[in-house]
Amino acid sequence: MEDVSKTRIYGENVEIDGSQVKKLYNGRSEKNGNRPVDAPTVLCSDTDIDHIEAWTREELERWFPAFRLDGGSVVLEIGFGTGRMSKYITPVAAEYVGIDYAENFYDTFQKREDILKKENTLLLNMSLEQFTEEYRERFRGKFNRVFLSGGVFMYINDRAAKKCVEQLAGMLQKSCIIYISEPVALERRLTLNAFYSEAIQDHYSAIYRTVGEYTDLFSPFLDKGFVLKTCGEFFENDFKKMKETKQWIFLMERTEGKGQE
Repeated sequence: MEDVSKTRIYGENVEIDGSQVKKLYNGRSEKNGNRPVDAPTVLCSDTDIDHIEAWTREELERWFPAFRLDGGSVVLEIGFGTGRMSKYITPVAAEYVGIDYAENFYDTFQKREDILKKENTLLLNMSLEQFTEEYRERFRGKFNRVFLSGGVFMYINDRAAKKCVEQLAGMLQKSCIIYISEPVALERRLTLNAFYSEAIQDHYSAIYRTVGEYTDLFSPFLDKGFVLKTCGEFFENDFKKMKETKQWIFLMERTEGKGQE
């Protein structure tokens, strides 16, 4: 029997194995079968696939307008998954760079005919850590929109996540909007370390940080003139009804001349 005290850890800073998370998502994509294409990217979809549409509808109506996407937008999407939200971004953006570390997600995105891929659409199959390390000079001062929907930092340990944010901060234009949606812990940090989840019927690892821990993680943005415009619950009517965690939205914005070095 699994020792829950070792797989469900409160308060402590415990590192998870990111390679196992990648393996999980690749496996979920392979087992998708006749489910909707975006099912693997929404964890609750294993029990109720209708939640995918509800999730996306809520996002498009409530939060996406604040991203202020337009024909001048140069977008970095972190963790594009199967392209659930990407299909609303690529047709509008002037340039789009999307990254995801799951090979099967990358392949799915490439094959989807309902996602417009223009000359300035670039897909990269790599982690955020690899991207910020290898592309930080090539894309220095490049992006004026950063989009992350669903959860990526929850799969990255603290030290690596902090480095990613620090490097990413140098890849942004003077005027920029950052849109980040991540699950958070409501009271105290919760780490699932190879925890067996009945909902997805597999072992699962993730770090649920508190809102305070996330605002601290994002301090390299805030120190460079970004303002946290929105910090609150993602769902108006939360169908997940989780007791210890909730999906959260962080919207940060910087205008030209603010906090520039």
